[in-house]
Amino acid sequence: MTCGMEGKVMESFAVVKRSKDPRGDFRRSMVEMILEKEMFEKRELEQLLRCFLSLNHSCHHEVIVDAFSEIWVALFCAGK
Repeated sequence: MTCGMEGKVMESFAVVKRSKDPRGDFRRSMVEMILEKEMFEKRELEQLLRCFLSLNHSCHHEVIVDAFSEIWVALFCAGK
């Protein structure tokens, strides 16, 4: 991804994709990156969110934040 980030996010690249299920695709893409890059610290995940937001048009931001929020809850709020 070329979104001016550092660390694990910077070591990735973006792919343009048309989608009939943007929320699901954004969620799958985020989960894939999190698992592949072993991004489990809050700081890394926040960078990932900023990167997704910077690379995508504002019309997709709500869907991206919703997908990210679901992942965040699963990682940090499960069992509480």
